[in-house]
Amino acid sequence: MDLLLDEILKNGPLYGECIGPPTPGPGQWEGPEQEAITAFRLATSPDGISRTSDYLLLEIHVGVRFIAETVMAADLNDEHGVWGSDLLAIITLSGDRPDWALVERIWTALEGLWSVVPWDEMSGFDISAKTEGPQQGKTLP
Repeated sequence: MDLLLDEILKNGPLYGECIGPPTPGPGQWEGPEQEAITAFRLATSPDGISRTSDYLLLEIHVGVRFIAETVMAADLNDEHGVWGSDLLAIITLSGDRPDWALVERIWTALEGLWSVVPWDEMSGFDISAKTEGPQQGKTLP
């Protein structure tokens, strides 16, 4: 988790806070790996009149067993080769001014550190067919 944050911070400061582990939802597994989860409320601009974008929520989940249910639900037959993933980064955007610059920084950091597979609730895995990551010279929406 620290490795990811260090990589994101290489491209400039961030504003926000660590908000700790998210509370497991109904039916989510609560084992020792629950401690290896954290969440951050982040933005690339400070609070105040000059704020150019809204905060986003970055959740970092690690541990194959904890992630398995989420990954298997998204890719039932492992067509995209994501079973056995040991890191899951969830970015939740809110407000009417998404911080796309920060989404791109997070994506670039993830892509630079690990093999990544994008997925979103609207497009599923089709997002990777429509959008390449910043490392390939294109940006996320």
